[in-house]
Amino acid sequence: MKKLGIIFIISLVVFGFFLLGFNKGVKIQPHTYYEVYLDNELIGLIESKTELEEYINSQADVIRENVKDYITKLDAITSFNTNIDKTQIVTNKKDQAKDLINNKDNYNLSDIDVDNLQNYIDYKLYDYNESDIKIMEDYVSENEIYGYTEDIYTPNGIKIKKNYTYDTNIMTVPDIYKKIIEKKSCTIAGYKFTIKSADDTKDDIEIYTIDTDIFNDAIEELITIFVDEDKYESYKKDNQQEITSTGSVIENIYVNEEIVYKAMNISIGEKIYTNSKDLSNYLLRGSDFKENIVQVSSGDSIESLAFNNQISVQEFLIFNPQYTSRNNLLVPGEDVVISTIDPKIQIVVENYEVIDKDVAFSTVEEYDSSLNQGSMVVKQEGENGLERVSQNVKSINGEITYVDPVDKQILKPSISKIINIGTKYVPNVGSTTSWGWPTNSGYTLSSYYGYRPMIFGSNWHSGLDIAGTGYGSPIYASNNGVIITREWHYSYGWYIVIDHNNGYYTAYAHMSRFSDEFSVGSTVSRGDTIGYVGTSGSASGPHLHYEIRTCPGYNCTINPLSFY
Repeated sequence: MKKLGIIFIISLVVFGFFLLGFNKGVKIQPHTYYEVYLDNELIGLIESKTELEEYINSQADVIRENVKDYITKLDAITSFNTNIDKTQIVTNKKDQAKDLINNKDNYNLSDIDVDNLQNYIDYKLYDYNESDIKIMEDYVSENEIYGYTEDIYTPNGIKIKKNYTYDTNIMTVPDIYKKIIEKKSCTIAGYKFTIKSADDTKDDIEIYTIDTDIFNDAIEELITIFVDEDKYESYKKDNQQEITSTGSVIENIYVNEEIVYKAMNISIGEKIYTNSKDLSNYLLRGSDFKENIVQVSSGDSIESLAFNNQISVQEFLIFNPQYTSRNNLLVPGEDVVISTIDPKIQIVVENYEVIDKDVAFSTVEEYDSSLNQGSMVVKQEGENGLERVSQNVKSINGEITYVDPVDKQILKPSISKIINIGTKYVPNVGSTTSWGWPTNSGYTLSSYYGYRPMIFGSNWHSGLDIAGTGYGSPIYASNNGVIITREWHYSYGWYIVIDHNNGYYTAYAHMSRFSDEFSVGSTVSRGDTIGYVGTSGSASGPHLHYEIRTCPGYNCTINPLSFY
């Protein structure tokens, strides 16, 4: 056994020397191939970089010619009947297209139309390979760019790298090109606009166009939605009419966001805007907007119709341009458009305006101990005054966000209404028929009670925004009552709630500070200064947010204007 083992080992050694001697001087060399990448993903190996580059260039020409031929045939088909559109044929496969023929009555097709359509489908509609069909369907159907067939290019992101490898799994140039096309669409020359978000929680918005004028024209169209067209033209030509007594002039118009753009080849799989109307519609409403048609009923007003459909009056006026003011009358039976805006950019308009405003007379209650408690006698009737107010007004997408008072002239002083109240003490029960205004005169109602555009985080507004009296101007209790809340809130800022002990409560928000005279539990009279106008909490500018409630909490507000 030992002898056999030794013989086996010697045989192995001799065989090994034989193999080494036989292969002496033979080396395995690596091959020089080229790795093809698409967006840094390895697609495969080829032998010739030059051959692939020449093939890509030749295929771009083929694609251009095929798409032009494809569009020509679509134009020929659609010329037989206007009820057949290009996208209807492009986006449907052959069987679906034949459904048009089988149900010709539903599509208003004549026998002649059917014959031509049948011949076209059978002879040429799908006389391309699958890759060509995908390219043409993407290019024509998704983008509907019928006039730019000269600008079709192969996909972005192709890189070719030389490599030395022992791998011999080589692909042909046509096969690797087909693989590229299956993974990524072709491109056209165009521009990418980036709207940079000022909010870190929101992504930047990217918009693709075939022309810079399309974007610029869309912005112009958007501006004319929020600015009177004649006034805008005068502003651009710098020939606005000067203010002699009252009126307004535009001092500045701009887009709030930073916008950058660059020329690039754009994948035809992207949404590419080819006209300014579609782009301005997107910038105003977004891509997921809904639109309803509502018939006006007897008794409807613009405000009630907007409120009942949970949109703002401004949105109603935007989508129904036949109306120019919230005070326009509606015609029963007429159809109106109900839709919302979701602006992608902020159009900022800064106006200087001079306005004559009525100054509502105040009601003064004088307590008379000679009268029985609860009795009331009018000592003097009130009369409204008139003021000329100058102010700078800033609006974003048509919504007033900042009012800065410049000057105020009294043209006619108001006369207070004086009521003698029969009582020997200051009651903590407020009147249910007479309410005082909570700010100085010269104010602007910058936002009403109800629904408004969603540029402030919510489209529901629970009170009145009273602006234009200036930062630090006094805020008055609008009725007798007891202060039950005097604190900070993340949205209301420094705010006060008064219980009037008559079934109603009032809330006063965004104060700069409280009056030192009162605290929680204090009884206040109508006209007492309880705080001062500010910007605390969620406020875009100095104003008073004023609510009337039927409970102490937040979810029982009613329209304050119904009390005045």
